[in-house]
Amino acid sequence: MPKPMIRKWWVALIQGIVLIILSIYIFNNPLNALKGISVWIGILIFLTGIMGIISWLATDRNAREYSGLLWSILSIVFGIVMLLNLFTTTKIITILFGLWMVFLGLHFIESGIVFKKHQPFRWATVIAGVLCIIAAVVLIFDLGTGIGVSLFIGVQILLAGIALVIFSFAKKELGNRILDRARNMSPETYP
Repeated sequence: MPKPMIRKWWVALIQGIVLIILSIYIFNNPLNALKGISVWIGILIFLTGIMGIISWLATDRNAREYSGLLWSILSIVFGIVMLLNLFTTTKIITILFGLWMVFLGLHFIESGIVFKKHQPFRWATVIAGVLCIIAAVVLIFDLGTGIGVSLFIGVQILLAGIALVIFSFAKKELGNRILDRARNMSPETYP
């Protein structure tokens, strides 16, 4: 009898619990979470530049493009600057996240208006768009430290954790049903 992949339900449960714990940490330490995000982005940009230089050196001399080398060097410098100026980096991330939310809100509003004949809950979409734009304005023009980004991320991580916990139990139940059916089948029914 083939083993269903559904049997590892506890992996999703552990992932969900870890995400819930991480969200609690983010809610209790929003500034540290935002600084951590800034550090990771700075490290990723720095490593992208390093990998670009390594790939440039590994390329045949005839195929090398100096614009790729220049871009990699600029990425390394930008990554270092981001790591050395965490306050500025967190503010930039806050503004970029806020701009993304503005465009998301405008998209929701447009969807609610354009599809008003076909969408039964169009006003909910419009209201969600307006709320996104209001939250974005609060984030972008916040003179503080941009804690809102951490809180938004914390809410998303919390919801993902809860969804994974629920999914793990549903996965366990489905796995049990499949095994029960397999046990109840007679050996003659197998191909």
